[in-house]
Amino acid sequence: MLRDVKLRYWQGFLAAAMMTAASAYAQTPPAPVDAPVDAPAGAAGDAELDALEPIIVTAEKRQVDLQKAALSVTAVSADTLEKGNVTGPLGLNGYVPGLQITPSGGSEVIVSIRGVGSQTPENFFTQPGVSFHIDNVYIPNNIALNLGFLDVDHVEVLRGPQGTVFGQSSTGGAINVISKQPELGKLSGDATATFGNYSYAMGKAALNVPVGDTAAIRAVVQKTSHDGYSTATGVPGGYDLDDANNVNYKLSGLWQPTDNLTITLTGQHFDDDHHGSALKALDDPNSDPRQVSQDFPAKFKLAMDVDTLTVNYSLPFANLKSISSYQYMDAKQSFDSDRSTVALFGGYDTVAAWNTKSRAIMEEVTLSSNPGTDLDWIAGVFYMHSHSSQYVVEYKGTNGSDPTPVLPTNTSPAALPANLSYENLSSVDRDSVAPFVQATYHLTDRLRLTGGVRYNVDQYDGWGSDYYGKPSPRSTNVYALTGKAETDFDLTPDNMVYASWSRGYKPGGVNTGTSSAMVVSGSYDKETVDSFELGSKNRFLANHLNVNLSAFYSKYNNMQYIEEDPVPYSGGIGNIPQVNMWGAEVEAKYRLLDNRLELGANLTLMDGEIPDSYLALDRRLADAAAAKAVAAGITYPYSAQWFAIRAAQSINVKGNTPPDMPGAAGGVNASWQQTLGAYGTLVSRAELLFRSDYQARVFNEAGTDHVPSYSQVNLFFEYVPESGPWRATFTVTNLLDRAGIAGRYTDPYGSGVVSNQYIPPRQMLFSVNYSF
Repeated sequence: MLRDVKLRYWQGFLAAAMMTAASAYAQTPPAPVDAPVDAPAGAAGDAELDALEPIIVTAEKRQVDLQKAALSVTAVSADTLEKGNVTGPLGLNGYVPGLQITPSGGSEVIVSIRGVGSQTPENFFTQPGVSFHIDNVYIPNNIALNLGFLDVDHVEVLRGPQGTVFGQSSTGGAINVISKQPELGKLSGDATATFGNYSYAMGKAALNVPVGDTAAIRAVVQKTSHDGYSTATGVPGGYDLDDANNVNYKLSGLWQPTDNLTITLTGQHFDDDHHGSALKALDDPNSDPRQVSQDFPAKFKLAMDVDTLTVNYSLPFANLKSISSYQYMDAKQSFDSDRSTVALFGGYDTVAAWNTKSRAIMEEVTLSSNPGTDLDWIAGVFYMHSHSSQYVVEYKGTNGSDPTPVLPTNTSPAALPANLSYENLSSVDRDSVAPFVQATYHLTDRLRLTGGVRYNVDQYDGWGSDYYGKPSPRSTNVYALTGKAETDFDLTPDNMVYASWSRGYKPGGVNTGTSSAMVVSGSYDKETVDSFELGSKNRFLANHLNVNLSAFYSKYNNMQYIEEDPVPYSGGIGNIPQVNMWGAEVEAKYRLLDNRLELGANLTLMDGEIPDSYLALDRRLADAAAAKAVAAGITYPYSAQWFAIRAAQSINVKGNTPPDMPGAAGGVNASWQQTLGAYGTLVSRAELLFRSDYQARVFNEAGTDHVPSYSQVNLFFEYVPESGPWRATFTVTNLLDRAGIAGRYTDPYGSGVVSNQYIPPRQMLFSVNYSF
């Protein structure tokens, strides 16, 4: 019944889209051949002064007006980020149609777009389904998403597979953080101080210094801290969780010796050292969502460097661009895996160390055509080499005073403590090469065809060892052909429609800890997504109203997920052969009343299913059945019968809803600008963000995988004096202090505990900014 209701919604949505396009075509005659492409329709003169400004994005690595880009892309401005207190990727929920970002297991982050993303964040050898970029530099690790936003101009989110210019690991889409750049001939800067409840304190300073006529330096530093939003009550005196203590700084240098050559060198460093995230077990007897019954203090440390050299050289016929990057990440964490206390749990399950290190070098060279011709094209090649290593130490027992040390990595198997339940050392080297080309041909002034192709080659060499034993080597090579085909047509100068097919790809890889597994293979297959999309982008009322609509259908092939094995701790990554997904999106912005009132909204409706029979083992059911059999005296652990009982708990996931796909999500907002005479201007903004319920895993297990909906109300006020280089803001996020569930995590390792992570509580922040 619910699926039928959603289907009727989508039928209505598509009918409305076609009526909107037909209405635009009927009411506004086509522009003359020699008319400017971006000429606004409708009234001219003073009425255009409060029209919506064009938004220029670098979608598909070419600068273009967002309303002219024939794909689903959203740009979130620095102004919007500030008004919503969005300090990192996790805060983008509700601002971008189809985007779902949820925490997983504390430091891990699951990013999905239109239901396509990563179901394997706990395995750091896999790649994210939504690629994350900073100034077009690919950041390959999920943990790196803890890197906060710094000196951002805007954030671009491309929805749907990006299989040509962004390539592998973009099955769901791409997020590109565009930073502010050094400016020639301009001495400028700004400083911001923010204070709030939970002892929130943030200081930021930026300075742009010209060096002669051809160079400039931009320096930015930001430090953020606040007390924990949650408390671990099992630790004597309480222990803060979900706190913050980080410093983020960047130094950029620009050299432009000639008009056709630009060189930019950027170094960014991020340090984070705070207590861990609050993961509250579903069976925690304390009903307060901000208090967790845990007795092992969680800790998280992250050091990360991203260094980038970008060279732009304008040739007479094209533009040559090179992006070189070096990245280093060192993450250390420890946490209470049982999410409980010894008294409540009947023992302990403690992860004393889950440490990850990675180094990566990346090079991308592109050659793109100059604008103004009938054929727009871009060609290039991408290369990346990465080396990653991981060390995990876990303990179990019934005596809470047992030692839980972080053992040296060269510990002898004969010297292992009796309470050591799991240890893993693993390492993977990855090389990726991908040449690509994409072109758009203007058949007429109103009709265009686009085609692109990318050939992806990925090689993995790795090894893993459990309990300090002999390393088990693994290697695999993966090849994939991806790309897109698209056509778009201008109904009028301000209204266009498009249709596209695109294929994205995520490489396969190796399972380093499965040498004794009965089911899970030593490697897993690549996954691909084929997406079909219809869309329309529209400007109405002399560009006072923008409305963008799209509908999509996606076929997910060989979806990677965490596959459990009857042999405990021998799980890895597996593939579900096919998943189907479909949905519709709308974005709208309306400016009226002499530029004083602005309204905005976005809405996504989605659904999907696993269409074919597939057996997957839910380790929670396997653990329960095996424990029950042992208690009844039927068998004993690690016997053949015990393994068989565990294996029998596999379930058929046919017909289940894919994970991380809420049926509805979006947001609405309204901003009002009030002139205060000679005293200045006051801007007020209110927004509502919402997300419906969804399934956390492919099993759709009742009571475990069903994550309830939540909504959040935010308020923002900004005062700008008539004269003077300063302004003041007051922000309230989560006004109603809702304990919305941001993400649910079922631990595939350890004790298999199910836990929730909540959105931050009500925050009230006062900020003062000075600029010159």
